[in-house]
Amino acid sequence: MEGNKSFKFAWFSQFKDIPREQLRQSLRGFRWILLNAEDLPNATSVWMFAELDGFFIALDHRGSEFSPGVHNRAIHLLLLDKEQEVKGISKVIYGASDNIENYLW
Repeated sequence: MEGNKSFKFAWFSQFKDIPREQLRQSLRGFRWILLNAEDLPNATSVWMFAELDGFFIALDHRGSEFSPGVHNRAIHLLLLDKEQEVKGISKVIYGASDNIENYLW
């Protein structure tokens, strides 16, 4: 798990082997949970807990096509390769070349 100044973050993939019923407890204490595009279909429980438990979700969707959906409302930071209309996300960054961690607040 990584730490950064006043907030902590972790990649969703670090929790892939944790049973769903224990996932919420495992996510406590983090300010950010980071996902890659391939994590998105398996992260439904994380979206639910984000709003309830007060952590943010950042999604690095570079390298694949982003399809908006109900998950938009749970994402706070989204990195995309090219500009497209995206609604309901706090911050969308297009064409970034560095790590998503550099954009967290």
